[in-house]
Amino acid sequence: MTQNILIKCIGTLQEPWHQQAIHIYTKRYQTFGKLEIIELSEGNKKSAKPNLAKTLQIEADSLLKNLDPNAFIIALDQSGQELNSKEFSNLISLNNSKFMIHGSKLIFIIGGSWGLDKKILQKANYILSLGKMTFPHSLARIMLVEQLYRAQMINHGRNYHK
Repeated sequence: MTQNILIKCIGTLQEPWHQQAIHIYTKRYQTFGKLEIIELSEGNKKSAKPNLAKTLQIEADSLLKNLDPNAFIIALDQSGQELNSKEFSNLISLNNSKFMIHGSKLIFIIGGSWGLDKKILQKANYILSLGKMTFPHSLARIMLVEQLYRAQMINHGRNYHK
């Protein structure tokens, strides 16, 4: 059974090696389903001193636009739950009845450099943290895509995770 995943994120990847890393793991993921990434504009209009509340609100509206109301939404935020790779694979497993992912679209949301507005966190079915350290959102995206691939390898009993 395949699992299609959508990642909605703020900002574009600027460095060629960021784009290459995403390409590698997106291509590897194809064995298990479709991994789609939608990049949305930053809400600060490239201002060096943006209005933080307004920026987060603009980005939240953009991230929430056209979401499937039946989707299972996982927001990446430092306030979220930290999981190891096996726990993460269980979370996104198609057989995970606890979160009722089966039959729902799975959507990950990654904010921009200022984080996520509260309304995203309230809308999310699950809040995930990649750890206590702060990462640039471009690296968070790469780490998420790699972990999605790793989770599928674990869930399909393939030799990748050690």
